[in-house]
Amino acid sequence: MTHLKRITVLGFGLFVLGALREAQGQSRFDLIESARTEKEANLTPEVQPKAERRIEWIEESLPYRLLTGQEHGFGLTFGNVAPGSGFAIGPTYAKPLWDGQLIVRAGAVAAVNRSYLGLLEVSLPSLLHDHAFLTFSTQHRNISEMPYYGPGPDSSKTGRSDYRLEDTNVELRPGVRIYKGLSASLIGSYLAVNTGPGHSSQFISTEEQFGPAAAPGIDRQTNFWRGGGLVEYDWRNRASSPTKGGKYSAQYVRYLDHNLSQYSFLRLDLDAEQYIPLFNHTRVIALHGASSLTTTNNGQRVPFYVQPTLGGPNTLRGYRYNRFYGDNSVMVNAEYRWFCSPILEMAVFADGGKVFNRWEQWNFHNLESDVGFSVRLKGRSARTVFSFDTGFSHEGFQIWFRANKLN
Repeated sequence: MTHLKRITVLGFGLFVLGALREAQGQSRFDLIESARTEKEANLTPEVQPKAERRIEWIEESLPYRLLTGQEHGFGLTFGNVAPGSGFAIGPTYAKPLWDGQLIVRAGAVAAVNRSYLGLLEVSLPSLLHDHAFLTFSTQHRNISEMPYYGPGPDSSKTGRSDYRLEDTNVELRPGVRIYKGLSASLIGSYLAVNTGPGHSSQFISTEEQFGPAAAPGIDRQTNFWRGGGLVEYDWRNRASSPTKGGKYSAQYVRYLDHNLSQYSFLRLDLDAEQYIPLFNHTRVIALHGASSLTTTNNGQRVPFYVQPTLGGPNTLRGYRYNRFYGDNSVMVNAEYRWFCSPILEMAVFADGGKVFNRWEQWNFHNLESDVGFSVRLKGRSARTVFSFDTGFSHEGFQIWFRANKLN
């Protein structure tokens, strides 16, 4: 075969091969287009997962909107006035006005044991181009059954007594934002306090069991002018149910006895929170430590009804409310939190803490401790609107229920 014939045969072969490939590509394209047309003709609306439909139904229900304050600012709080004070219920209102330049918050709750609480708070969060803020608040409480077990860390669970606590606090807090989460504010307030016999028939009244030596101020109460300041640094990713960051604060307040000149003192409150995210923020380790320290001049004492306390849903959850009273306290707790869904959170926790008489005793020796678990229902803003905590300690177990807490 001559060279020219070979070239001709080779060219014809390449032409046939190209034609076959083009036909094959066209055939594949036709098949894809045919499948796409058939799929479009048989499209059905996407079905929302059943779990998501249930969550949306809960979030749109009137009881949920009232619990989360989404019903035009109106809400409903229930649980108790103070832990252990019996079932309480009442209305709340919280509403940002003028594009968030003014926030009004008010509410009242009453309990079956004749305890009640009322609160009004007005805040201006964005003064001077968001560099300053101002909060005014007033609160009145009348708690008919407050527990007192005696002074210091050696008090006994069986030594519980009962007293009535009535107080009114009017407070003004102006402040400035210094830099990216760092703020400082001044504190000025007037606190009026009265105590009396408790209403419980199950426990002895406090003034019958403890005198002024063990319970300073049990015989005579006074009112206080309070003044001080707060420094706070907050770099959490969100205020409600944070998953990373931290919040640290130091508050110093001087209590001036307005009536008796016997109960003036200084109080320093230190608080630190740290959040460590795990597994793409669906798990969180939450660490919290706090300490309250007081000091007095010669001849002055800290009244028992304003002493630092431990025990209850915010401190030692395995102990009764205000189980320990003392001039000073230290507390630590740790939680492992699991965000099961947008509205449900679960956690396991461990708490430790103690009260003590002198600053020199500040340490982590001989802490009271407990462990437990929590179930929490969230609002759309991730704020906890319902919580159910169970704590276990050597004194037994405690169950704490809270819903849309007012104070």
